[in-house]
Amino acid sequence: MVRTDDERRDVNEKIHRARMGLADSSTGLRKLLALEDAARHARDSGLTDALNEVRRTQQKIGRDEMPMDSIRTPVSLPPGYLEAASAAIDSAGSMEEALHSIATTPATMSDSATLPSGLLSLPTVYINPNGPVVTRTVESDSTRGDGFLLQQHVVALEVHGLAVEAQLDRVRDRFRPTAEDLTPFLARPQHAVETRMRGLARAFEAFWEGDVDTAMALALPRLEGILRRRLKAADIGVITHGKGGTIGQVQQLGSLLDKLDELGFPEPWPLVLRTLLGNAEGQMNLRNNVLHDLVDTPSRHRTALVLQIALAAIFLGEQPPAATAPADSSTRTPLPWNAAFDQHLPFPVPDPRAHHFVTQYADMHDVVAGLTVPSDIPQSAATVLHTARELLRHSYFCYEFSTVALLHALIAMEIVLRAKIPDSGTKPLNTLIRQGNESGLLTERQTEFLHDGRKLRNRIAHGQRAHSVMPPHWGAGMLTNSFALISEVWAAQPTPPAMTGTDEGTGI
Repeated sequence: MVRTDDERRDVNEKIHRARMGLADSSTGLRKLLALEDAARHARDSGLTDALNEVRRTQQKIGRDEMPMDSIRTPVSLPPGYLEAASAAIDSAGSMEEALHSIATTPATMSDSATLPSGLLSLPTVYINPNGPVVTRTVESDSTRGDGFLLQQHVVALEVHGLAVEAQLDRVRDRFRPTAEDLTPFLARPQHAVETRMRGLARAFEAFWEGDVDTAMALALPRLEGILRRRLKAADIGVITHGKGGTIGQVQQLGSLLDKLDELGFPEPWPLVLRTLLGNAEGQMNLRNNVLHDLVDTPSRHRTALVLQIALAAIFLGEQPPAATAPADSSTRTPLPWNAAFDQHLPFPVPDPRAHHFVTQYADMHDVVAGLTVPSDIPQSAATVLHTARELLRHSYFCYEFSTVALLHALIAMEIVLRAKIPDSGTKPLNTLIRQGNESGLLTERQTEFLHDGRKLRNRIAHGQRAHSVMPPHWGAGMLTNSFALISEVWAAQPTPPAMTGTDEGTGI
């Protein structure tokens, strides 16, 4: 019925105003979809000013104006999954061997998926909330199960990322590597240029320091550079020549990912890299989202995945590091730790005997929770008591520390006795205990307790016996008595000391 262009334009403008009116009266997702309809109509009708109006209005919608519910499906990790991942690092003979193992152990990625029965096939709208803008609308997102398979790939990577995170943390705990330690190892292959690998080494350091933003910002571009150099080394094209009005360029990450099969990366590594870094349907698009600041701080396990893939890009197809020489296999009585293996470990190894009484190191915090250092005793004694408490807590790593903790408590007791007894000078502990008892500073019970501790200390100090050992809770009970005794003695008011003859005893 419209006969002229002016009439058609007038009708289209009325339709546009009607659509904008609907958007103005709507909220949340309904408003966004109304604006999307208005934008399509303005674009198709050639209403440039109207289209710009829609863009300005749509870009003002905040995330808080589009409340969305998250539908979560809990995923149970297999029993012992993270423990097994950490055990793989424990079995490595060196930092290099551990990292090479991480580099060459991919996630398990399925190549098929059966859509669960009863899963609804619903019309689906994909939204980039950074616009916000609708990126895709489909009538059904799961008709053939393809979308479900892609989701399974993402879930597999998320779960695998937890294992890699645990492994990288174990590398940190075992080897305490710095960027200076990592750089020579990372730069060993020719395609890993040392000047670039310094930044990747710093990414690992930032990850271990808890700064995942910095780790991602350093690792992602270096990962792309490693892939490009590997493709060039394999004589695979990574440049595009200019044609017509276009200019020549070096291909970016998306094109590089498409050539991983040519590079010879074994499956499932090409699928892993595309799922994590690609921006096609069903892919995580992690690189663009992070480097274009489209997401908040990435999760730590996703950062671990990026670091693993960077290692894979460096070391896939490379020879593993030389094996560590085997430990001594003589028939000597075994110690509770592997002595030959322990020589190159700059970190404490959990003592297997502690596991008879506690499950993990965190349980030791409860064991020592009641050991409060008295606040009014001399600072030197308080420092020693604090050390005693920490020694007991760390007996999780060295079981004999429980005995050393008690000996330190006796040192604190001697400090307090010397402060309370006039003219203590360099008198041996045996004499101080006797004078404390004679002056009324020490009760008979306290005197007996201190003499028992003094005798044990002398036997150990003079090489008459090796360290005794005791379960953590026993040690905590004895330290509790020691802490209480020190507090009691410091608060006691002795009677004036009687004159004594020559100091007795030669014990230290």
